[in-house]
Amino acid sequence: MIITDIKKIDSKKCLVCINYEPAFALYNAEIRRYKLNMNEIISKEVYEDILWEVLFKRCRERVGYILGKSDKSVYELKVKLKQGYYPNEIIDTVVEEYIRYDYINDDRYSYNYLKNNIRSKSINRIKNELLMKGISKDRIINAIDEIRKDNVKESEENNNVFENVQSQIIEKEFIKRKYDFNTDDRGLLNKIISSLIRKGFEYDDIVKVYNSMKNKKIC
Repeated sequence: MIITDIKKIDSKKCLVCINYEPAFALYNAEIRRYKLNMNEIISKEVYEDILWEVLFKRCRERVGYILGKSDKSVYELKVKLKQGYYPNEIIDTVVEEYIRYDYINDDRYSYNYLKNNIRSKSINRIKNELLMKGISKDRIINAIDEIRKDNVKESEENNNVFENVQSQIIEKEFIKRKYDFNTDDRGLLNKIISSLIRKGFEYDDIVKVYNSMKNKKIC
């Protein structure tokens, strides 16, 4: 293995490239301590020492700091660590350790994310956001089922609770836009429907809420 570049990240750190690929980031003092220089061979012993005596410990501390600020999915956490130039083998080892001790749990993360956002976002938007966070479709479906079960336990309306929460968000949009169901301004109605669709709500659900509100003359 040959050190092909040592790139300055900031005043304290540099990115070490091995065989023309980014390998890891070290503090300037560590680079001097390990006597790393461009176009020189790095021995396997030195490489392993850097990985497991320096970067492994630092990565563990970094994960603890990140999770201390906010919960993260496995994917989000790995992306953040990759941005810190930690090698994949260090990232995988540390993350697996945190998973094993249940500090990271994508099932719990999915459930909490859904629960915290279901009253302000469409279910489709939440699904897409979770997918972007690396959560599998199966986990998302399981989280939705768990939320439904919990809502059933807490309400006499049983099967309609989950849907009612989403309907309330649609209702708020009509109320916020001060939609007058007596004059029934079709131009404004189309704008409201378009806005809600962009937010992930289904057209049929929007129309259902519209008809219900029109019959009640809520606005």
